[in-house]
Parts: sequence; C-alpha cells; structure tokens
Amino acid sequence: MSFAAFSGTPLTRFSPVSEKFVFELISKCAPKSCTLDPIPTSLMKTCLDFLVPVVTRILNLSLQSGSVPAQFKEAVITPLLKKPGLDTECLKNYRPISNLPFLTKLLEKCVLAQLQEHLLSNDLLDVHQSAYKKNHSTETALLYVTDKLLTSADNKEVSVLALLDLSAAFDTIDHDVLLKRLQFTFGIADKAFQWFVSYLSERFQRVQIGQKESSPVPLKHGVPQGSVLGPVLFTLYTQDLSDVISRHGCEHHKYADDTQIEDSAPPSDFPKVVKNTERCIESVKDWMIDNKLKLNDSKTEVMLSGSRHALNQIDCTSLTIGDTQIVSQTAVKDLGVYLDSALTMQKHISFVCKCAFFELRKISSVRSFLTLQATIQLVSSLILSRLDYCNSLLAGFPTEELVLQKSKKDHVTPLLTTLHWLPMKYRIEYKLALLGYRCFEKSLPPYLSHSLSIYEPSRSLRSSSEKLLRIPKTRTKTFGERTFRYQIPTVWNSLPSSIRDSSSLSSFKTQLKTYLFRKAFA
Repeated sequence: MSFAAFSGTPLTRFSPVSEKFVFELISKCAPKSCTLDPIPTSLMKTCLDFLVPVVTRILNLSLQSGSVPAQFKEAVITPLLKKPGLDTECLKNYRPISNLPFLTKLLEKCVLAQLQEHLLSNDLLDVHQSAYKKNHSTETALLYVTDKLLTSADNKEVSVLALLDLSAAFDTIDHDVLLKRLQFTFGIADKAFQWFVSYLSERFQRVQIGQKESSPVPLKHGVPQGSVLGPVLFTLYTQDLSDVISRHGCEHHKYADDTQIEDSAPPSDFPKVVKNTERCIESVKDWMIDNKLKLNDSKTEVMLSGSRHALNQIDCTSLTIGDTQIVSQTAVKDLGVYLDSALTMQKHISFVCKCAFFELRKISSVRSFLTLQATIQLVSSLILSRLDYCNSLLAGFPTEELVLQKSKKDHVTPLLTTLHWLPMKYRIEYKLALLGYRCFEKSLPPYLSHSLSIYEPSRSLRSSSEKLLRIPKTRTKTFGERTFRYQIPTVWNSLPSSIRDSSSLSSFKTQLKTYLFRKAFA
C-alpha cells in the first residue's frame, strides 16, 4: 500500500485555545446532553462565566499533551427504529445512534478548526469532495454532476453515470491505515500525530435501551460515529480515490461515502466508454480492498443519459462489475434528487409534489387547532424546505405557482403576497442569484467557479466596473440552456447593478428578495 508524499509545512502541535474561543464555541452548541456528561449541557450553558476557565484548561491539557482522556473516548449507542411500524424484533430495522460526551465534541471542534486550517493552507483538500466543507453542499455537488450530463447531451453525446455504494463505509476504516495516511499524506507529525493516535486507540461503546446498559466493548475499527472529527477523517481516508478515478479519464464527484462517476461519448464510440467505466470501477474496487473498504456491487446503480435520439442509437443496457451485471436504470436517486435518463427531472418534480401534498394533507387535518403563525411555520419547515432543496437544478423549466392552504378555486397571488413567499420560479432565481454573488465573493466551490467567467467587454461599451458574468454559447435550449454555467450568468446579469454591487451578503439577500417580490407580483 502506497501513500502520497506530503510536501509542505507539517502540523506538529495544536495551539492552545483561548477562553473567549471556548465561550463562543459552547454558546453556539445545541443544548444536547449525553448520559456520560457530569452535568447537563443546558446547565453548563447557564454557568459559562464560572465553567469556561475550567473547561478551557481541560481542553488545552489534551491539545498540548497529545493525549485524549479515557472518559472522552466512550460512546453510548441508542438503537432507534428507522420508521414507525417496523418489526421491533428485527435488528435490521434499527438505526444505532451514537452519543458522545459534550466535552468530547468541544475538544474535537478545537482540533477540527486547526486541522482544517492546516489542510487549507497546504492545499490538501480534495476539490471533488463536497462533504463537511464550507460553502459546499449536496446542491453544489449535484449542480456539478448534472452540468456534466447536460453539457454532454447538448454536444449530442451519451453519458454513463455510476453511483457507487459502500458497505458500512464509516465502520470499516482501518486505524493503522488512517494514521499512516494522516502522517505521510497530510503532514500530521509529533504531538499532533500523538493526539490522533490517542484519539483512535482504546475507544469503547455501550448500548443503552431504556434504563439498561450493556458492558463497554472496544471499538477497534471505523471512525467514531456521532463525532465531529469522524466524517472529516473518513474523507481524508478516501481522498486517494479521486486519483484512482482520474487515471481512467472519468469525471467524478464525492459527497462523504457517495461517489458518482461519469463518462460520455458520441453514440458511435459509446461501447468504449462503457468498457472504460467498467475498468475504472474495477480499479476503485481494488483500491477499496487494499484499504479495508468494500464496494457493494449489488447496490451500485447505473444510468445512461442523453437526448432520446442519441439513446436510441446505442445497444448497451448494463455494466459488468466483477461477477455482477448492473442493468441501467431509467432514473436514479442521487443525494436525495431523482435524475432520469432523458434529464427531464419529471420524476423528481413528481416526487417533490407528492411529498408536499402529503404534508399539506397532514397539516390540513389539524389546521383548525393551529394559529396562523404555527401553520406558517409548519408549511415553511415541512413544505417550503422540500421545494427549496436543490431547486437550482430545475432552472430553465417552466414552473407553476403553488397553492398553499387555500381551496382549488382561490387565486394564489394574494396568499403569496400576504405571506411574502416567492413563487417557485422566483425561488429558483433567488438561489441562482446567490450563487452568482458568491462567484464574485470567491466563495463558490472551485468545481463551479472554474466554469464561470467574469465578462470583460472588448470595447468600452459598458463601465468596466460592472459585475457581469459571461453567458456561454449553447446548442440547445433543452440541455445547454439548463446548465448552471448558462443559468447563473443569465439570472445574475438581469439584476439591477445596484443589487449586484451590494456591499455585503445580507444586504444582497434583502435587496434581491425585495426585487424578486416586486417582479413576481407587479
């Protein structure tokens, strides 16, 4: 097993944290407690002035000594049913929820802040990993993936999209391999490395059901569930996967343990793409075996996408992964969003509408017992949140306004005006405009910002100080004009310059919503 060589300034020790930093850290934390906590978190938050010096001292002793106290390395596991009504006698129907002491999470947050600073300063983060990173999300990840599919379709190509599934990924991490990767690839050394050795060693967990607890059992593999550092350590552990995939020339993106691989070609060359994708996934499998991970062939999904004309020209309907034949699906669910082979998003739209109406029916059944404010909060949290999730992927589609809490005969405009809710079309424009603002703030993920370019006129027809984005040329409205690289500049450039020139994000959001509200209900 080989490790990429680190070249940069190593992280040799963790700096002590200040009382001010700890005070702000605790103030921002949710008041959740663990049965292992000496006092409830809610009580600690009310006594911060007295407890912060003591807590700061405890945290700094761990950071500077390179040792994690044994009491910080024990977790309580509570099994909860995945869904109401499932068979309580079947263990597969339970989801284990791991809970760690509050001070443990504080210590991990202190370490994470310094670890992330080290990774950023040495440019060590995987560009194609969107999980647990500032300004990255499932939405930005899906924008990247769908942009590749739409661009290929616009170029008369057919794409193969493979969604890889790992078996118990977080639970099978090998500690020795992780520590070597931290040391040799990411430059963690001396006291800082000793801290991670202590953090991963001699960990225990116990199961709690009601008032009864099991005896503690050692946790010899995997990153600690329910921890702050665990998910980030997993992404570092699997970072080399990007190099494995890139060697085959495939596009890819990762979100935690979800990996999407994409490759495309004209229909006449598509058999070569299929073979290349199969070889790429085989290489991924080999890497995972070497690193004590397991690719679940039977749960890996494949979808072919493109225009209907291009799809009709190919004969391939499956990929062969090992001994498993994976049949291409007409639609796959990727990070909570349904993508279909024709890239129409119809299945996703239908799914969102179905969920929204289901929630509406539940709310309507108790509407007479609710105040107006309570009803608005329920609709916002249960319905609008669904409509807003990854809605930038629907840019370029004709949208209809939503009727909420009114009969079918009532007109929706007065209701939306009263509640100050934007119609769906303008909610999407709002999201795209925010991404445009972030482009100039340089806070967009690199994999999005690299596809956007600032407009610079060849002649001084406009003021050179205007913040405009270049709108790329596309072939089709069906595919090319739905890519984020086309939609974001189009929406951004249509805004008044006074809004584009907002001095802060909060000011931009306020002016943008007012502008879109007036535009929607003028």
